[in-house]
Amino acid sequence: MNLKSLSNTNLVSCFKNFVLNERKITRHVLECIAEIDHRKLYLEMNHTSLFDYLVKDFGYSPGAAMRRIDGARLLMELPDMAEKFERGSLTLSQATQVQRASRELKKTKNEFISTNQKRDLILQIENSSQKQTEQTLAVALDLPIVPTQKEVLHRDQSVTLTLTFTLEQMQLIEQAKNMISHGVPNNNWADVFTYLAKREVARRTTIRASVVSHAKRKSTPVAAHQSEEPAVVAGFGSTLDPVTAVAALKIPNETKDMSGIRVNESRDYSTKKTDMNSLRAPARRALPTETRKKLLHSGAVCEHRYSNGTQCSNRKFLQIDHIHSLSRGGTHDLRNLQVLCGLHNRRKYQQEENLMRSMQILD
Repeated sequence: MNLKSLSNTNLVSCFKNFVLNERKITRHVLECIAEIDHRKLYLEMNHTSLFDYLVKDFGYSPGAAMRRIDGARLLMELPDMAEKFERGSLTLSQATQVQRASRELKKTKNEFISTNQKRDLILQIENSSQKQTEQTLAVALDLPIVPTQKEVLHRDQSVTLTLTFTLEQMQLIEQAKNMISHGVPNNNWADVFTYLAKREVARRTTIRASVVSHAKRKSTPVAAHQSEEPAVVAGFGSTLDPVTAVAALKIPNETKDMSGIRVNESRDYSTKKTDMNSLRAPARRALPTETRKKLLHSGAVCEHRYSNGTQCSNRKFLQIDHIHSLSRGGTHDLRNLQVLCGLHNRRKYQQEENLMRSMQILD
């Protein structure tokens, strides 16, 4: 048959007929397998099992062979289910799920599912998706939850992980996935976990570098600060030398008097720790409407850049951020403003807060 010569209507009609014939053939195949299994004919063909017979003599894959064996044995027990296979309301995958659940119940609880129970289960799962079928069987049979944690290493050193999450854990992970959907648009789980891991590593690395840099400044004369390596400070992803960083955070440079006691031009840190609230300006002037409109124009995107140089470019939940915060002396000058999405703006703010807390502890 030359399918390319058929009209659209004839092609669809032809396809429907093929599907119906396929389901009829599947029913007959299952009935034949059931009878071969009943007579143990595979032994006469020098095979140790029905599974071995189907795989080696008929070229079925292991999965396809198992599905047909499960379907055939279900028909042996419930012959009236043949019509459901033919109509397509019951699939081979569902038959395998029922049989597998039956075997699991026998193995873990030493309980057997009666023929009537199986019939009732099939009535509940017909025309259902695979996930719906799994959930229905798990609830109806009260199947035990067996936590799984398996690691398979492949020849290219990639790893396949099999994990079991509780409902609460899965809800939390789904929430995190939705929050980073702009960074992982394909929703691939491997990319989701990698993205979250990179963010956590970057967050901890930044805090550690800031604390170490501040500790060096505390133990090094002021003149030596100019030769230190730049430290990641106030701005999100920005680098400032330690002296500039201290000035940006409104933390004056410390010096020593003749007696060696630490003193400071604006505050005595030898007797009192830094007051976080004192570092913030008491009042803020609102950003002019014209400036806001100019920055948040129709083509505006998030300006945050990742460590590899690529730009976020998210167009949703855009906000105007002060590169040098108002609370630390920043202004509404356009050169001090940037557009960030909500996620990266919150992340920048949190890093600044963590840095301030760590420096307060060291003081």
